[in-house]
Amino acid sequence: MGWVPDEGRFAVWWLLGFATVNAGLGLWCLIRGWGDRVTIRRIKREGIGPVEAAWQVGEERKAARTAVGLLVLQGAVRVSDAGVVTAVADAPEPADPVLSALFQGIRRRGAQGARLYEILDDDDFAPYRNRLEPRVPPVRRYAEPGRTVAAFAACGISFGMSAHGLAAEVRLPFLGGDPALWVLVWWPVAGLLWLCTLAWPDENTRRWRSFNRYCGQRVDAALEGLPDRTRKALGRTASRARQGPRPVRPERRGRRSRDGGWAEEIGAESCGGGCGGGD
Repeated sequence: MGWVPDEGRFAVWWLLGFATVNAGLGLWCLIRGWGDRVTIRRIKREGIGPVEAAWQVGEERKAARTAVGLLVLQGAVRVSDAGVVTAVADAPEPADPVLSALFQGIRRRGAQGARLYEILDDDDFAPYRNRLEPRVPPVRRYAEPGRTVAAFAACGISFGMSAHGLAAEVRLPFLGGDPALWVLVWWPVAGLLWLCTLAWPDENTRRWRSFNRYCGQRVDAALEGLPDRTRKALGRTASRARQGPRPVRPERRGRRSRDGGWAEEIGAESCGGGCGGGD
């Protein structure tokens, strides 16, 4: 590194350390996403059910809404204007095991019917949830925490480089001057390195863009012909009224929303490049 003055070589090594952290983080993301890529290729080759695809698009609430919509299209249930789902008398039981379990739960409710949010946590619909969960594709929906890790590395490396220069009484590279100026250099260097972390997607952004679009198209195709009135009616009972804590049921690992609550229905929009994007 003849182009670097002697007082600047240690700073170059610190910056190379930051580059190494980012390279290692990219390799970790690549390895961690290998299983997802294999699963996605298999699903695109073999297909996926609309309810399972809906889970990938919007988790439990989207899956329940899709399942009820399919039952409506099959003539197995009806939805009132208030969003109450009731079974149609003498309707044949669906062949799909997931839809069959949901239909049985709705039929057990009788004239009382069920609301969409009850399908998510009521005991009557535990068989439906138990049948659905093993069929949900084990594909992570959100990006890795690459930006957070890189941001910590930026802060640590900028502080370490400044502290090193100050302790060793090294003149500022290319600028010279009093070594005490390293105290002022810390924050500008930290800011520049932090800007580099923006190349990583936020951990709350969606991953696997084309797969999310594929699942969304699968859901839209399956629900084609569902009346708008039914869609709006289901939306009215998508969330439970705040009258106390909702029933607690065992957590499915890796299927909860980032804040620990039940995921709201969201679209299939995904993040851009970096380790969080892909496909």
